[in-house]
Amino acid sequence: MKISHVSSAAASRGDAVYVLAPDGRADAGDALKKALQQAKATGDLKTSFRAVRVFHQPKGSAAKRLGVVGLGKVADITTERLRRVAAVAQGSAASRESASFSLLVPASAIKKAKPFAAGQAIAEGMVLGAYRYDAPRKEKPKKAHALQAQVAAVGLSAKDEAEFARGLKVGMKSAQGAVFARDLENQPANILTPTTMAKAAKKLGGGRLTVKVLDEKAMTKLKMGALLGVSRGSVEPAKLIVFEYKTPGAKGNVCVVGKGLTFDSGGISIKPPGRMDEMRYDMCGAGAVMGLFHALSNGALGNYKPKRNIIGVIAAAENMPDADAQRPGDVVTSMDGHTIEVLNTDAEGRLVLADAITYAKKFYKPEKMCDLATLTGAVVVALGHEMSGIMGSDQKLIDDLIDAGDVADEPLWQLPLWQCHKDQVKSKFADLANINSPAHGNGSTAGGAFLSYFAGDTAWAHLDIAGAAYGGLTKDYYKGGATGTAVRTLLHWIRTL
Repeated sequence: MKISHVSSAAASRGDAVYVLAPDGRADAGDALKKALQQAKATGDLKTSFRAVRVFHQPKGSAAKRLGVVGLGKVADITTERLRRVAAVAQGSAASRESASFSLLVPASAIKKAKPFAAGQAIAEGMVLGAYRYDAPRKEKPKKAHALQAQVAAVGLSAKDEAEFARGLKVGMKSAQGAVFARDLENQPANILTPTTMAKAAKKLGGGRLTVKVLDEKAMTKLKMGALLGVSRGSVEPAKLIVFEYKTPGAKGNVCVVGKGLTFDSGGISIKPPGRMDEMRYDMCGAGAVMGLFHALSNGALGNYKPKRNIIGVIAAAENMPDADAQRPGDVVTSMDGHTIEVLNTDAEGRLVLADAITYAKKFYKPEKMCDLATLTGAVVVALGHEMSGIMGSDQKLIDDLIDAGDVADEPLWQLPLWQCHKDQVKSKFADLANINSPAHGNGSTAGGAFLSYFAGDTAWAHLDIAGAAYGGLTKDYYKGGATGTAVRTLLHWIRTL
């Protein structure tokens, strides 16, 4: 979807013009003033949150259709509300098969959320709301509508209008990155394999972004026994995907690492059949990293230049139970030399991440590092689908990521990670075990505790996104399937570097 910033006069004309209206303040400028007054006088104008009214205008009017989407009370306006009502407006225009539409936003709503943030949220709402996954079907999908929008602010100063316009542009690019992630994450495992994921990553390269892919032969030379052990049971070869986004004058690196299990059967410790099809989503950590670099390569940072190079590492593999698959009780050796007793082959995400984290440390020596993974069902039990869990070794980094999640309206909740949890994953038959005892509980923290051994003394945070990656409540800009979670959070975090 494409969004352009225009004047309020230009936005007041066309097939479909929508106005975001707080309670009692349906302000859209002089061109639409009379039409809104008439609607209010007849009682047809509703401004409660998400309420939609569409009026056909007399022949000769500037707008063929005039839509009003309610914002509710000005005091209640947040970036999340703006994101949602923008998606509502886009959906209303699409349902009426409008090729394009205009959106007018009053100054009162923009100033409440601050101009840049308001513009960003509105653009994100429209782009994310317009998303649909075109599943493979015999019949071609119907034409999508309302994929072009002109957005105008009403009553802003020139300075605030410039900030609003800048927010629109950045928000569009940020959301396009999340949409890219959603498209990857929604694909079935026979279509999105580690190889096809690597091909999609290579296409992102260019300009400041370089992409390289390591095959199993290269990983064998690096002694990535933990990652390759997971891949042994599959005919699909594993890939290690590495992104380097270079910033001129940057001092040092930061790294994001993504779990890319394109399908997880559980291996020999096979999962129950119910909802196993959802294991297509076990690569959503990798999807977030892919979406981040899509956004970076397309200008989602705007004029901001981070003071660090941004490195991404994705461990892409498939976990299957054939005759060569690793067994419960097997001991593998990771890239950094830790030996690992594989007590449960369904705790495979932490194994592939162990070698990916080690690779990032060895070759890039990042000052800060975070990994993202649909790691545990335990985090869903603890937190549900509306937030992700976070833990790690550096409180400043954790706080910064939590703050970024708050700005993106993708909340993170910190879970403890203490020495007792690290002790729980020590093994009698190797250095580490890939799960703790069922008697211990704290399954999500145990995953983080295992990974902490590989992060070592690097400032590190672990985001368990198993709940937030899919299955959450519908919210106008998310209807179902993969959410593309964490792409926007990572972008907000990078803007603080």
